[in-house]
Amino acid sequence: MIGALALLAGLLLGLFSTALPAMPWLLAAGASAVLVFTTRLGKIAIARHLAALLAGMVFGWATTLQWLALQVPATSADQRMLVEGVVCAVPVRAGAELRFDLDAVGVEGFASRDTRTRRARLVWRDAAVAPRAGERWRLLVRLAPLGDVRNFAGTDAARHAFRDGVHLAGRVLPSTLNTRLALANTSVDTLRARVAMAIREEVADPDAAALLTALAVGLADRLSADQWRVFNATGTTHLVAISGLHVTLFALLAFVAARFVWRWLPFVRLPERERFAMLLGLAAAGGYALLSGFSVPAQRTWLMLAIFAWVRLGARHAGAGRVWSLALVAVLCMDPRAPLSAGFWLSFLAVGVILMIAGAVTAAAQSATLAARLANLVRLQCAIVIALAPLTFAVFDGLSVTGLVVNLVAIPLVSFVLVPLVLAGTLAVFVAPGSCHVFFGVAAWLYEWVWPALAWVADLDFSLWRATPAWWWYPFAALATLILLRSWPLPLRWSAACAALPLLFAPSRLPEPGTAHIRVLDAGRGAATLVFTHSHVLLFDTGDSWNTRGARLRQWVFPALDASGRDHVDLLVLPSLDRDRAQAAATLAFERGVREVLVGGGWPATSLPVRTCADSEFRRDGVRFQSFAEGRDGRYCALRISVGAHAILLGGDLDVAAERALIARVGRGALASDVVLVSRHASPVSSAPEWIEASAAGLAIATGGIVNSHSRDVTLARWRAAGATVLDTRRDGGVELGLGTSGVDVVAVARASRYPFVWRRSP
Repeated sequence: MIGALALLAGLLLGLFSTALPAMPWLLAAGASAVLVFTTRLGKIAIARHLAALLAGMVFGWATTLQWLALQVPATSADQRMLVEGVVCAVPVRAGAELRFDLDAVGVEGFASRDTRTRRARLVWRDAAVAPRAGERWRLLVRLAPLGDVRNFAGTDAARHAFRDGVHLAGRVLPSTLNTRLALANTSVDTLRARVAMAIREEVADPDAAALLTALAVGLADRLSADQWRVFNATGTTHLVAISGLHVTLFALLAFVAARFVWRWLPFVRLPERERFAMLLGLAAAGGYALLSGFSVPAQRTWLMLAIFAWVRLGARHAGAGRVWSLALVAVLCMDPRAPLSAGFWLSFLAVGVILMIAGAVTAAAQSATLAARLANLVRLQCAIVIALAPLTFAVFDGLSVTGLVVNLVAIPLVSFVLVPLVLAGTLAVFVAPGSCHVFFGVAAWLYEWVWPALAWVADLDFSLWRATPAWWWYPFAALATLILLRSWPLPLRWSAACAALPLLFAPSRLPEPGTAHIRVLDAGRGAATLVFTHSHVLLFDTGDSWNTRGARLRQWVFPALDASGRDHVDLLVLPSLDRDRAQAAATLAFERGVREVLVGGGWPATSLPVRTCADSEFRRDGVRFQSFAEGRDGRYCALRISVGAHAILLGGDLDVAAERALIARVGRGALASDVVLVSRHASPVSSAPEWIEASAAGLAIATGGIVNSHSRDVTLARWRAAGATVLDTRRDGGVELGLGTSGVDVVAVARASRYPFVWRRSP
């Protein structure tokens, strides 16, 4: 086990290195590791473990160098490129968008002379013909940043791109050049798509169909936001994807079926029944793992089953720790970037906890009553929850309090009733398509029967415990978790419960009265600014741009809210109204809550607490807010936030005419500010010279718009010529500001302050 952990540690060092070695040093390190394993030095435990550590580092470095050699630089953003390639996975739908990976080669445009194949992560909105896995397409793409550091909270798209081996990202543009060149050949992904389509055709309820598809082939893209909310709040997210328990269950069912079928096979020379059943069960589990997308939990489970079968067939003995270690080494060799996914750590840690305490539970259960066995199961479930708690807070910023009770019912129900029905329906899709509706129909009925109870539990006020601990809490919590899981004296184990005190009595992360904390988010082509006072949260704009339909709010604003410990917005200010912002406001009201909406130009009809933007003033916790309505029918809404003589001005969607009209109406002195968010995403239709002079800002922050465009550079040059320092969220990432009586301070800039992992650095 120490050797496997050494290999993992070395791989992490290699993947997380900020400085990579030159090729001669890399070859020398690899040769040194091979030399240890092939000579007598390999018999020395310390030398063997050091060699495993070195081998892991070499493996990680080589993987990183290979990815960097094909990565498309961020400076190519917004350039056009005609690509040809094969869709290499089942496309995922998110609203009107299709997201898929393409093994592509450039035909024309950027890097068209480079004939190397790159993996492209593409988004196609309102596609006339949806691409399918295995098809070959020619597409016109506008390149986008691969996912470098953008904000302080939220999904690290750069890490996901590195984890999946993606070299470029982009959006498919409407064009007659977009053509399907060849249909797909039969593959695992085409079979997965076939099962997903059969479920959608047979199950009328879209939510039920989405869950059955996730359980059958591991595609969870059609699960609704409300379903994810309920699963997260009840701690049942692990049951949605195909977990190791499901793969093990399928292997067991195949094993039992093979033992029964063995008697009726008409062959004379066959392996013995147990050998035949074990091999068939292992093959069936491998097929199911492939059909599910071969995620890390599925990999880990199948490899453990394979090692167990190999040991049994070879009449050898291998302890649980050795099986766990061999599975870990096998997963790392198959996928060296696996440790970059949360599923890797959750999966192996959960299994490690089970192996650590399963011996005592199994020995006690052999002669125990039913009540004692149930108590042992509860103990095992509690141990898993405790062990995974620090990691769950780190990954999801929350922990389900009701998950312990819910899982005692949900795990048997899903694993032994729902999953077998789904598996039977999946098998029927290929063997007897006319009968698959029976199994899927019963599974959908079971979902509709259970769902109201699950949603009721999720709606309880104490169901989900949200917290974002400080970095120092995690090693403290890991040590406390180890103490709780050991068979040590009870008073000592109870002392480890003190690890929860920093979460229960953590000081508020919101600013003191009379001050404000402003987070200007990088939301791509849109803009979003969160303003925190001592007890209130204000959101200016939603981050959405044309045709995003509220998706950017969930992608960037919600994680920032969670990181601050707030679950609602007191005031949402929409600088102007369009369909995308309206959908974002509805999403915010439904999923988190908003007490009031202030919108430029008004809202024709809505049940939300909306009022039209007008020239007004209000105070929150000693911070002064001034709203200004300008433009035809007051269609634009601007906001000024001030404490004493210092202020921040949010221009929103004001154009040149509106800027000049506002100056003429309120006077130059009323708009003077330390910081200005440049109007209209720094486009040339904003930032009039009079506006720049009236604001007299020392810092101008540009958000949204088209990065690397000439007109944007010209607009920002006007601010620099006036003496302002310019920060551009498209280049610098999110910006955090502090506003108080002493002035406005730049607290942090995302790309300059976050740790410079290799995947966050542009080539």
